[in-house]
Amino acid sequence: MNFEDILHRRSINNTGFDNTTGNMSGRILNKDGSSNVIKAGIPWHRRMSLFHTLINMSWTQFIVLALLGFVITNLIFALLYFYFGIEQIGKDSDSNAIHDFMDCFFFSVQTVTTVGYGVLHPTSYLTNFLASLEALFGWMAFAVLTGLLYGRFSKPTAYLIFSKNAVVAPYKDGQALMLRLAPYKNNTLTEAEVLLNVSFRMHENGKVVNKFFPLPAEISKISALSLNWTVVHPINEHSPLYGMCKEDYSINQTEIMVFIKAFDEHFSNTVQQRTSYTADEILHGAKFKQMFRQSDDRKTTVLELNKLDDIEIMNESKTS
Repeated sequence: MNFEDILHRRSINNTGFDNTTGNMSGRILNKDGSSNVIKAGIPWHRRMSLFHTLINMSWTQFIVLALLGFVITNLIFALLYFYFGIEQIGKDSDSNAIHDFMDCFFFSVQTVTTVGYGVLHPTSYLTNFLASLEALFGWMAFAVLTGLLYGRFSKPTAYLIFSKNAVVAPYKDGQALMLRLAPYKNNTLTEAEVLLNVSFRMHENGKVVNKFFPLPAEISKISALSLNWTVVHPINEHSPLYGMCKEDYSINQTEIMVFIKAFDEHFSNTVQQRTSYTADEILHGAKFKQMFRQSDDRKTTVLELNKLDDIEIMNESKTS
């Protein structure tokens, strides 16, 4: 492959990534679609967005964090009630300090959730004031938690999975770059669009530069995404990948960036998802196997998501 041909092609500069210097390291997009960028130069508390962190973390992390927050809050107030004395919440002191502390803890739970009071109740101005502060904190905390739960459930998400690898497969009279994706929830996606870009890291005038080029998909928009979608970019004389062999992909640190946009009828909103494939994630001389079949009663189609990554290695006679 004559890399001068690539340098003389017209590159694009609207990707949002630097294409004038070689100061970027590693891949551009992570597999989950996030940018492989770490921000620095200002204090961490200015860089961190607590809302986005809580909205985007996994459900397991969110539930564990909420439970920890609930327990820690009640432990702190329980310590204060215990310090002021168990008599201040309407109970005679027990000879067992653990029992007294547990009474203070459950009194705190009743206060922060506003479900009390019964046997345990504040008996002095001091504990009434502290209980009032805890109740106010509880209202605010549960209001925030309710908003976060609503935000997590209502957040528009594409729910797409991508094949682990892209392939360069025989296609018509030549070859094509292919990747596969599929929806894995029961949501309905319409007007799905795909945009492919390729990046090369090359030497130009003694400097390392990043070059970005569009990769037109043979079909870039479909009306509905119900089954899997195999995105195809024909590698012809107009393609930046034309004439490249497997080694050229590694030499140029090739990365294929994939951007999907569609309309979700359930969210009534546009959803999007991204991923990328580096040179070692692009298989040559392979093609995807079919991943859907008829149901046993022949009345519907079964999309077998566990076969998304299934490929068939082509023999030399088929790929030559």
